[in-house]
Amino acid sequence: MHHCKKFYGVGTIGEKGQIVVPIEARDELKIKTGDKFVFFGVGPMLHMIEVEKLNEFLEKVTTFSSQVDKIKKSVQEKIKESK
Repeated sequence: MHHCKKFYGVGTIGEKGQIVVPIEARDELKIKTGDKFVFFGVGPMLHMIEVEKLNEFLEKVTTFSSQVDKIKKSVQEKIKESK
């Protein structure tokens, strides 16, 4: 996965609340017209994440969490058996 820490420029918020993303960012990150984003506020910072990328991340987290739960149950059973 590409983790880019780069300054792309300044965007502008228009009268209707629309954000203009700098063209270099759109090109490099392959952001197209119609792409949907989820916005999160963390303190004074605003983060935007493409919906598809967020869905992929949440699927991975859910799968990992399920695997951890299975391991946890297995360990707990082994502990009970050893008593």
